Amino acid sequence: MQLKYECGMTGRGLFSFVVASIWLCAALASAGHEEQLARIGALLAQSRRATSAVHEYTGVLVKHERFGDEIVEQMIAFKFARPFKVYLRFIEPLEGREGIYVRGWNQNKIRLHRGSAFHFNVNWYPRSRGAMRDNHYPVTSFGVERMLDFITSNFERGVKRGDATFTISDGDLVDGEPTWCIEIKTKPGEGRYVTVNADENLWQLAKRTHQNMYVILHHNGNVASPTDIREGQKIFVPYHYASRGKYFISKRSLLAVKAVSWDHYGKLYESYEYIKLDLNPGLTDADFEPNNE
Repeated sequence: MQLKYECGMTGRGLFSFVVASIWLCAALASAGHEEQLARIGALLAQSRRATSAVHEYTGVLVKHERFGDEIVEQMIAFKFARPFKVYLRFIEPLEGREGIYVRGWNQNKIRLHRGSAFHFNVNWYPRSRGAMRDNHYPVTSFGVERMLDFITSNFERGVKRGDATFTISDGDLVDGEPTWCIEIKTKPGEGRYVTVNADENLWQLAKRTHQNMYVILHHNGNVASPTDIREGQKIFVPYHYASRGKYFISKRSLLAVKAVSWDHYGKLYESYEYIKLDLNPGLTDADFEPNNE
């Protein structure tokens, strides 16, 4: 006996209808996914062109970075000029501390004045222990262009692996300006274990595995520092930088102005926000001289 339903559709017809509906939904979802990717790719290309037209700028960086269970907050006024010159003045904490890094100058070290007349200047390599204290990134990764590189890298990795979801929408106001928000979600905890080579530190392992050193350090609780690894040790390397990232592009300037990342435990990992930006203000070499007031 053949079953019939109130709608007049037989069991076989209903099955075919359900299969067709599922297929249609999947096709629409795929089309929506491709549209999102295209929109994000176009926006990142626009941002790249806008960023290349900015030769120098000033502003304030507000950042929050996780180290273990602690979130370190900093607010830093800065000047930046191409090809790569950075002046930093800490607002809080460490008020009055200053730093200058100019690529090709001072043996490519950052010169730091600790904010008191009784402190001498110190010169550190960007990845040295002193320069990296309370920082996820060296000074060589500073600026809106590096933020755009970071966003683009996470986007391209997610597309290549095919295991991330992407959305683009109107974002929050950043420094009073409207933004677009690119959100990338990945499956938390996905990664692989990598064996440490002879005479390899975590910086070198990160370069070999194409992952950020501090992301690896953060997700390996038995490793205390970049040099605290040994040959043959198994290190967990996440496939993605974050389980979730929200990245904000200014609708006015088209610059990348904010990036927020959550770790693979679902906790806030870091947040960077550029505010009070003044683009192409006419900085000169004197703005990056150690003796400049």
